[in-house]
Amino acid sequence: MKSKIGIIRGASEKKVKSKKFNIYLGISLHNKWFTKNNMKESILWGLKHTKKRFGLVIADTLQAINYENKDKYSKKSALKKALKEGEKIHEILKEILFELPKQDREKIDIIHWEDVKKDPFFKKTLNFFLKEFNKNGEFKKEIINITYNFVKSTGEKNTSKEKLEKLSAYILNELPELIQGFYYNNTDYNRFIYPNDNILSQFIEKIQKKELFPEFYNKLDIKKNVFVELKVLK
Repeated sequence: MKSKIGIIRGASEKKVKSKKFNIYLGISLHNKWFTKNNMKESILWGLKHTKKRFGLVIADTLQAINYENKDKYSKKSALKKALKEGEKIHEILKEILFELPKQDREKIDIIHWEDVKKDPFFKKTLNFFLKEFNKNGEFKKEIINITYNFVKSTGEKNTSKEKLEKLSAYILNELPELIQGFYYNNTDYNRFIYPNDNILSQFIEKIQKKELFPEFYNKLDIKKNVFVELKVLK
């Protein structure tokens, strides 16, 4: 197996491979792509190209939003399931790290969503986006459209407006990290790899370039997070 870079948003391939930035892999609980083999290959690529540390972000408690609003779990049960599924991923990652040389293991952080949320920029920016969603009609329309496209891709049809609004909380909670990255373990993680480009990555790039909602840029003091589509070839 080997990896190949696809679409990059926010930088050139040369800069991505320059080893000047700390790279992380975002791991979605609902995405079946995240097998042990695919994650291991992504880790090997990340270790080769990162600056000092490589992060593995398990979006566990974030997925509770989908379990509650899409799969009809109670809030408590949704959180419990999300943590349980996240722990399964954590155990697989520990198996992968055990297979790596010690010097590589020591460069890797396994990070859960609650750790990401502790970043000061995250807290400030999430509050901003939640307020904008409630008062800015154009922004809300964009977020609902992105949510609709993700729901549609799962095969679900005729989703109500009320349900889409609730599911939009997933996108809103992702935005701070996806736009700027995050700080963890004395490390500024600001290069993001994921197996596929999508409408959300395109939306974020437009905000970063001030092509959409240019007023956000100054209000949030945005420092750009770079998106890298990393394809694992069989």
